[in-house]
Amino acid sequence: MAYVNPSTQSIKTCFQSHYSLPYFQREYKWNSKHFVELLNDIQNTFLLSFDPSHGRRDVSNYSPYFLGSIITSNAINAKKPLIDGQQRLTSIFIILAYLERFRRDHEISDALDLSMFLGSINYGEMNYAVEFSSTRRSIFDKYLDKTQTAEDAIKSADELPDIDDGDKKILDALRATDEILDDNVRKVIAYFIDYIVERVLLIDISVDSESEAHRVFVTMNDRGLRLGPIDLLKGQILSKITSSEDSYSCHTVWVDTINKLRNIDPEEDSLFFRNLFRAKWADTIRGKSKGDAPGDFDQIGDAYHRWFEENTDTLGLTNSDDYVRFIRDDVKRFAEIYQFIKHSEDNITNEFECIYYNSARRYGFQSMVLLASIEANDNTTEWKKKIALTAKLIDIILTSRTIEGKENNYDNLRDISFNLAKALRGKNSSELLAYIQSEWGKFFPVIANLGQMRYEKAGRSDILYILARISSYLEQEFNLTNKVGFPVYWQRDRGSRTFDIEHLLRKNFDDKALPSVHGFADAKDYNDARNLIGALALLPRSRNRSLQDRPYREKLSAYATESILVQTLCDNLYQNNPNVAGYVSQHPDLKLASITDFSKEDIIRRTEFYTYIAELIWKQPT
Repeated sequence: MAYVNPSTQSIKTCFQSHYSLPYFQREYKWNSKHFVELLNDIQNTFLLSFDPSHGRRDVSNYSPYFLGSIITSNAINAKKPLIDGQQRLTSIFIILAYLERFRRDHEISDALDLSMFLGSINYGEMNYAVEFSSTRRSIFDKYLDKTQTAEDAIKSADELPDIDDGDKKILDALRATDEILDDNVRKVIAYFIDYIVERVLLIDISVDSESEAHRVFVTMNDRGLRLGPIDLLKGQILSKITSSEDSYSCHTVWVDTINKLRNIDPEEDSLFFRNLFRAKWADTIRGKSKGDAPGDFDQIGDAYHRWFEENTDTLGLTNSDDYVRFIRDDVKRFAEIYQFIKHSEDNITNEFECIYYNSARRYGFQSMVLLASIEANDNTTEWKKKIALTAKLIDIILTSRTIEGKENNYDNLRDISFNLAKALRGKNSSELLAYIQSEWGKFFPVIANLGQMRYEKAGRSDILYILARISSYLEQEFNLTNKVGFPVYWQRDRGSRTFDIEHLLRKNFDDKALPSVHGFADAKDYNDARNLIGALALLPRSRNRSLQDRPYREKLSAYATESILVQTLCDNLYQNNPNVAGYVSQHPDLKLASITDFSKEDIIRRTEFYTYIAELIWKQPT
């Protein structure tokens, strides 16, 4: 075999090269959760080292983040064939593209210009550092377009023809980055950019020829069967079982369980054990002060198999029978419930809708918290009741934080989620319901402040979420035959059919476009009011654009045939739908009626309407 030359490289060094992609490496396969996990890991590693007293040069001494390895061969036509590592390299490229856009949009002049790492201009065309398909190049061309806002750039890219699943995943990753970038990172973005390019490291395993690189790839992945954490955990458990018959049956259960988890995702087996150990037995977590020691939560994240080996007493594992029970009963049962949770995160499931809603918000601790609420000996009715209740509690916690303007990112929710998991342990369903009811009062009063939510960049996805929940709830309550449903309202990759936030009032203050008694003191008052949630609704993007900036009264005829929120503004909904008329009569405090022209007073009425429905959606479970 030809000489193999491994070298540790920073992202800065890595992206000074250009890479070609063999046909089998062209597809981008990472789902949002994989990308979010990578970005959160990098952010957390950065924040553990960062101190406000530091200068930029201090970043050079920060703990590095190891990205993994790539396999390349010698450059052909100035491009190195990338035989393995496309998922990681493309993910870093996405982060670099986002940070460059952020740096430029926010005019952060002292931050490093990242355009040099994204690619170079050749004869007037952008030649990206990674050899993308023509469609993928167009996505990044549009995203990095200086003439559009970031939001409009994403929308333009979303509407490109012939985008494939990998392209959609890239667009989702770009949207996710904006949502999960930590507030503390945003404040010191120049430092974070330095960290990304200088302290995020990978190993480039370089081989003379592409054919030899393929051989190295096969050797590394198919031969030798390097033991990972999941294999070491299995070995630790089976080695404690003295009966060969029990060992065989446990091995059979283990293989079947792991295969089912891997059917969800190749890494789901490890994610399951991390969530399970944190949910049921972890007791401590690293503090937020620099130098704080890692707790159980952190050690499980780093090496769950090692934490298990050191904490078997905590799990109540002292003899062979305990280990047999752990595999045959506990792991098997918890894994079955975990699979149900993951399915419900991806699919709206009757009575478990909140699991889907929480997942839609990219809440990454849900499996941990739900598993904490159940016991291995719970019957199916019991554990289903528990996770449904717990998911509702998570839902109102996240919603109250959204209304209060708090970010629901990894760092902000880590301690809250872990402490909640600990509080839920060991309760039967009656005790769990009593606990959740006692906690509900901490969060439910915030719903009354829904009207304070505004259409601002940092909170647009939050407003979209609230309006989508209200819309889907009304569709169910009105028993509409042509329901849109929350997943469609929320989905961001439907091109012109994607639902966007609609301003009911036109952009600029204009007396002629308003009723004679409109209530707005001046243009400033008008601009402030039109961005409140009471002056917003949802429309498909194509309809939103076709209406352009027309006065409200000129849009009513179009509203009458669109989604439920704008339909509630129109006479037709009440005249032609007895279910709606019946619902309105049963809820006199709702005060829902058509609006022929839109004034400041109508914003107040719509806010009261939205708040009334929100209080029904997030009412205390009984």
